[in-house]
This record gives sequence, C-alpha cells and structure tokens, in this order.
Amino acid sequence: MKSPIKESINNFKCLSTLKNMIPRGSVVNSFLFFDGKLELGLADSHRFIVAHTNQYVIYEFWDCAMKDPGRIAEISKFLSPIHDENIFHILQENWPTYYDPYVRSALFFLLNRCSENGLISTGRLDTKNYNPFAVSQLKKFRANNFHIEWDQTDEFIKGIENARKADYLLLPVGKFSYNFFEHGKSRGFEMTPVDHQKLFQTLHKTDDKWVVVYKAHSKLYNLYKEYNVMMLDKHGKLVTNKDKCEEVVIANF
Repeated sequence: MKSPIKESINNFKCLSTLKNMIPRGSVVNSFLFFDGKLELGLADSHRFIVAHTNQYVIYEFWDCAMKDPGRIAEISKFLSPIHDENIFHILQENWPTYYDPYVRSALFFLLNRCSENGLISTGRLDTKNYNPFAVSQLKKFRANNFHIEWDQTDEFIKGIENARKADYLLLPVGKFSYNFFEHGKSRGFEMTPVDHQKLFQTLHKTDDKWVVVYKAHSKLYNLYKEYNVMMLDKHGKLVTNKDKCEEVVIANF
C-alpha cells in the first residue's frame, strides 16, 4: 500500500536495497517514522513493521488513518481548497489546537499535500499535490503487517533503548548534521531533532541488527567506517563513486 503522505525532503530510493537486506518474515522496529514510504513498502513485502515516533501528532494521524481513512479524506475535502497564503500559514501555526483528532488528522494530510516541502507546520503553499487522486488514495488506505507506536519520551533515542526486541532496527534519518546551534531552534510540531553523534553511540553499543539511511554526507564514511556502508545513486542503484552517491545505507551486519 502506498503512503498517502507526500515526502519531499528525503524521498528515499533505497527500498529495494532494504528488501535485499531484511528477509521476509522479519520483525522490524522503525524509528523517526513520518511518511511511511519505506516502512509500508517493507510491510507490503511480508515484513512486520512496528513504526515508532515520539511525536504524538504523527502517531495520531497514522492511528486515525488506520481506523477510518475515509473520514479524514472527507474532512480534508470540506477544509479545502486553500488559496490564501496567509490562511495557510495560520493553519500551519495552529492545526494541533483543533479539538477533534480527525480534524487534526485531516489538517495533517491537507497541509502536507499543500506544502512545497511536504512538512505540515512549515513550507510555502503549493496545492498541486492535493488533488482527487490523493484524496482517493487516502480513502483506500489499508496497512497490513504494520503497527504504529507512540514512544512517550522527549528523546527518540530512548525509544530505541526501550523498544521490544525485534529482528532489525531501521532508522531512515535523512540529512546528517553536526548539530551546531541546535539549542533553541524553532521546529514544526511534527519534526524530531536528531543528535547524530548520540545516535551513532547508541547503535555502536547495541547487539541488535540495525540499518540506518542517510542522505549523502562526507562525515558518514568516517563515522561509520567500522560498518557496512553502501552508496546509492539518485535512482537507488548501488554505486562505488562518492560523487554519484545520493543516499547512504549503513548496517552492522
């Protein structure tokens, strides 16, 4: 089943690589869950996914989407179209304050589809991805071999440490950062900060099998030099030339 959520920031191409690495029938704890593109692709291919997020608004959308996607779709149609940039930004700033969880979930979907960057609380208005096909896709959403978990912790890394045992850990991280000037930085309600050095140290200590997915960054090759580092191009094909690398898939097995 294809995700109803548009992902414009990472847009990972590594699904085929992950399928080759993670056998059918495996139980996978996935963290930093957002759009579900990789997780739902694995679930459709007979891997059992437990998707973790410590952001309640993400958990709530997916929980509602699994229970009654048609209701979210119909509310989003009632709230659309959005043509005014000022109204769009007001909704971005206030959407979690609405009382009803299905209204919040409809706004999650609508703002995601109308934001140029695919986020909900930030991004300029661009409505081309909110259309009848997207609404229909949401209405038909069904997820097999998939479960969503809300990790009630301020740091998502604690969710890794507290999660029930699984065959694999999956972390679609995205962009690497040195985490300079992070204190006090403004973030959207749906965004999860990542301390990349702390994540590395956590993974370095665990005995669990894990896979991390990053966008290409020179620091990663040295930081994860002890592990299996695979480079993928913009089409998701394995490459050996760093200049052609768009994604980095790193594993400890």
